[in-house]
Amino acid sequence: MKILEIGEIDSPSSRVNILVPDNVHKFPNHFSLAQMIIYSPKTMKRIKNIIKGKQAYIVPGVSPSNDDIKVSMMLQVPILCGEPSK
Repeated sequence: MKILEIGEIDSPSSRVNILVPDNVHKFPNHFSLAQMIIYSPKTMKRIKNIIKGKQAYIVPGVSPSNDDIKVSMMLQVPILCGEPSK
């Protein structure tokens, strides 16, 4: 929140949402965040409610995995990234 306040963003706490996938402690340690979201219907529903009527997009880390693309398709939002081969 401090970074947003320094950037002179009005009411930063109303602009940030932190979600934790359902039963995160039950997933294997090797699951990515995208995999956890795919298997967490409540979290997927919360994300859909948060982005409803707003412009939204997914920005993956290094390159998009199949799971990142699947989450993008489930949420019906674009995924912004370059071509993984380049």
